[in-house]
Amino acid sequence: MPGFARKFGRMMITFLALVTFAATMYLILGNLPMVARDTYDALAATTQRAQAQGQLKPRLAFAALWVLIFALSCF
Repeated sequence: MPGFARKFGRMMITFLALVTFAATMYLILGNLPMVARDTYDALAATTQRAQAQGQLKPRLAFAALWVLIFALSCF
């Protein structure tokens, strides 16, 4: 029954992928306040450091370029 084995293998891979996705989402959403706080702290520190070095505008322009590239790649 090679056809059954192939279908079972595909179902098992799909099941493992869904379980991994669900576990990852559970961990991320469970720690969302901490992730948001850490992200805010990192962005605030980076922004202050870039502003103190006079590099805020070039870095914001570079970030905007990457956002534009990713946004255009969706269409």
